[in-house]
Order: sequence, then structure tokens, then C-alpha cells
Amino acid sequence: MVSAVQGKTKKLILKAMLMTCVVLATCALTACGKDTRTEKELREQAIGFMQQGDYSAAVSRFNEALTYSDGRYGSLEIDILKYRAEAEALAGDYKAASETYELLRKEDSDKPEYMNLQIICMVRAGESLSKCLDLYKQSTEKDPNGTGNRQALYVLGTALSRSEDEKHVEEARQLYENALANEESATGELYNRMGSLAFESGEIDEAIDWFQKGITYVQDHPDEGESEVLASLKYNIAICYEYKQEYETAKALFEEYAQQYGSNEEIEHEIAFLESRIREDQ
Repeated sequence: MVSAVQGKTKKLILKAMLMTCVVLATCALTACGKDTRTEKELREQAIGFMQQGDYSAAVSRFNEALTYSDGRYGSLEIDILKYRAEAEALAGDYKAASETYELLRKEDSDKPEYMNLQIICMVRAGESLSKCLDLYKQSTEKDPNGTGNRQALYVLGTALSRSEDEKHVEEARQLYENALANEESATGELYNRMGSLAFESGEIDEAIDWFQKGITYVQDHPDEGESEVLASLKYNIAICYEYKQEYETAKALFEEYAQQYGSNEEIEHEIAFLESRIREDQ
């Protein structure tokens, strides 16, 4: 039988243990609160460095902030990783930025937004174009019109089209055609790129067709802010007619261009050259 004294002793021990647990929990919460506060302060310091253009210092502060997370990635840490990736890219360390976007994909639902940003960094870091293309396909399968999709397409398409590997050039063409097939992702710039690829392949009539389609598209979609693209399309179509030796048509197109966008030394040179060729043919 437990005596009254023994019972009282047990109660005191239990009470002491409970108090210890409360103290320990309070200390843990206090420490956690201090860590979170420090993490936020370091984040703000890093953002300040970014605003000053000191991206390397910003990356260093973001890394320091993440040491307080103990490997856990909540909303604060995800936000810090986003900023760090941006700072790494702005610092020109595209490989590090690509790795940070890879981590974000792992810790934050493998979003197409991160995929597209990673593609851009991978291309700029000189990584395998085939690997970049595979990731782009994954991104578009998840969300064909996802955040950053168009920029990723332009950056990847440019790299593929400039490759000495004809297979990559054809892959660029296929990417552009697929994008143009989707009404929501079509742009005048894509028509311009298709025309340029055709021109480089010596398919001048096909190039003219693409450039003309681009002109029509931009004129039909004036709210998309592609005025510079329209100028490029009109210039390129004039070059095509010059290449075809249809000098009068080319001259008329360059004169129309100069009237719309203003003349410059290059345009004046083109017009003078075409006038000389027209005189020779008469």
C-alpha cells in the first residue's frame, strides 16, 4: 500500500517533470522564434544587396539565412530560395541558379514555373540542349501556357537554331510550329523565327510566307505589344525580295519601311543599292 507521503512525493515528482517539459518547450519556442526572426532579417539584408546590384553578397546572405532552417523548407525558406535563384542568375552563376530551381522543384510541387526558369539557366550555363529540351517538354505537358513558358521557348529555341547540329535546328523549328498551333501561345515573334529559319535554309518563298503571316498576325493582335517585331518582319520580307532579285519590290518595301519607322544609314544603303540594280536591269 502506498503511503500518503509516498503519494505526495510522486505528485511532486510528476509536477516537477511537467514544469521541466513546459520550460523546455518554452525555450524551444523562444529559440525557434529567434531563429525565424534572424532568418527574416538576413533575408531583408540580402534583398537590400540585390537592390544595390551586389548579387554575390545577396547570395551569401540568403545562404546564411537558410542555415537557420535546419533543412526544413516552409513558406519562408521557399521565398528565400526564389530570391537566391534570381540573385545567382543576375550574378551570372547560371549553374548555381539551375541547381536552386531544381531544389525548388523538389520542395515546392515541381511547378512548371520553376522548370521554365531552370531551362533558361541551363541553356545559359551551356548544359546539354537535349536535356533542356526534355525538361521543356515536361513543363509544357504540365501547363502549355505556364509562367515563363514563352521566355523559355525563346531562349531554348535560339540556342537550338544556332547549333551546328542540324537535328537541333529541326527541333527548334518543331518547337515553334507546336507553339504556333496553340492559339494562346502564338506570337508574331514565332512567325519571325520560322521565317528566319526558312531563309537560312535557302527557302526564300517559304520565308516570305512566314513573314507575311507574322505581319498579318501582329496587325490583327495590336494589343500584344509587338511593334518592334512588326518592324523586324517588314525589314526581313524586304530582304527576301532583294535576295530573290526582285529589286523594285524590295525597294518599295524598304521605302515603306523608312516612311513608317524612320530611315538610317543601313536603310539608305539598301535603297541606293537597289536603285543601282534597277538601273542596270533597264
